[in-house]
Amino acid sequence: NYVDQFMVMSGDCNSDGAVNILDVVALAGAVLGNIELTPSQSEAADMDGNGLLNILDIIAIVNLILTG
Repeated sequence: NYVDQFMVMSGDCNSDGAVNILDVVALAGAVLGNIELTPSQSEAADMDGNGLLNILDIIAIVNLILTG
């Protein structure tokens, strides 16, 4: 679907359509500087909306996963 390719799911850092431990790993890699996320992946990863990717975003994704 054309619209689906522009939708961003909060927490879905690897753009696979689900929020899970793989997103935590991807975001940790980005925070550590080991991988570079696309702009849409960065938008999905920035859970607190402050424009920065950091440990607070990782914690937010973990909490999202744990609370279902």
